[in-house]
Amino acid sequence: MALIPWNPFRDMDIMNRDFGSFFDLPNRLFGSSPRVDVYQTDKEVIVKAEIPGVSKEDLNLYVDENTVKLSGQTRKEDKYNDENVYRTERYYGSFSRTIPLPVEVKSEEAKAEYKDGILTITVPKMEPSKARGRRIDIQ
Repeated sequence: MALIPWNPFRDMDIMNRDFGSFFDLPNRLFGSSPRVDVYQTDKEVIVKAEIPGVSKEDLNLYVDENTVKLSGQTRKEDKYNDENVYRTERYYGSFSRTIPLPVEVKSEEAKAEYKDGILTITVPKMEPSKARGRRIDIQ
């Protein structure tokens, strides 16, 4: 009989396979939240959010100097009634997400495009300002 060393991470993989990831628990309990990519170029910050199946009329977008706030609603189709449903795994209802940005941006110049279920938000970076503090002489 061969001895197999105990590996706690192997046990976690089994639990994740059977019960889903622990980190996905809030999404499963409180609804879905869009998955996002946030990256920056020399001049702008780009946020891409996966929001398939939502019309742009059901999306709300707010951008300030430090964050992007995204909310909306996924609507259930009226094509079928509940007694004819075999399986339903998609989330229906409201969602929201606040995404912190890596640098300050010019929110008044933000642009957004929604295509093929991907919302792309492009915001120019704020120019680096001079130091806001001042040197204090010690008495």
